[in-house]
Amino acid sequence: MTLHRDELRINELVVGNLLSEQIPEWADLPLSRLETTGTVNVAYRLGDDKLVRLPRTIGYGDGPEREATWLPVFAPAVPLEVPEHLAPGRPTKYYPCHWSVLRWIEGTNANAVSLNDLDVAAEALGDFVVALRSVPTDGAPRSGSYRGFGLAGVYESFHRWLNEVSEDEIDVARVRRIWEEGVAVEECMGPPKWFHGDLQPGNLIARDGDLVAVIDWEGCTVGDPSSDLLAAWWLFEADSRETFRSATGAATEEWRRAKGGALFMAIAAIPYYADANPGFASSARKALQEVLADN
Repeated sequence: MTLHRDELRINELVVGNLLSEQIPEWADLPLSRLETTGTVNVAYRLGDDKLVRLPRTIGYGDGPEREATWLPVFAPAVPLEVPEHLAPGRPTKYYPCHWSVLRWIEGTNANAVSLNDLDVAAEALGDFVVALRSVPTDGAPRSGSYRGFGLAGVYESFHRWLNEVSEDEIDVARVRRIWEEGVAVEECMGPPKWFHGDLQPGNLIARDGDLVAVIDWEGCTVGDPSSDLLAAWWLFEADSRETFRSATGAATEEWRRAKGGALFMAIAAIPYYADANPGFASSARKALQEVLADN
């Protein structure tokens, strides 16, 4: 099932043809589509140690080139694994976007089941966020994930999506209060810093019970890095959320902006993906519960 109205046609035949034409040495490797809750790319495992990623829409089309440029910069600078970019793919007449082949990272999505200790994971991810923020921003892109450019830019969208969520499912008055508290906070006044932009379970990899990797960097850019506190509500729970906050050193205003951003993402995802991506919609409902429970 497609997730977006303008989704490109991507199937095994398309991917096989792209490989045959552009990277023929890998064209005969086994190819299998991955069933994920990802919303930006379609992913295929290629052989034992490679991953093919293709943007679902033209609007996401600059992601592969961004990853190719910046993943080698981030890899030595952060304490968790990031994907290794192996080969770029060019647009064609039948697939109009850049695409990429990455090194496969063994593991599963990080969550309360796959992680042995959420507090340990919170420390690890907090250290990652702090390290990423310290990467020099010279030459960094000034566009990317909307989440690092303030809540005011999605104010109208928030209310539109809120109207799509059943009042039987949420406490609307409480949701509005938390949202307005986030919007009322002064926007980030410090220098722009690097952020990943989507630190939710689908982009975090666990292996042997530990948090080991951060994937899907197509939205990375510089701006207000509070968006990388998203995991506080999308992954962590009461005690581990405080551990994560302590590890990142988040001050009150930054925390409130981040909470508003996490709330917006949940409120938008629940109706948008309810039918097309129920797994992601379920994650959004859990995140919403965590936001509402975090007083």
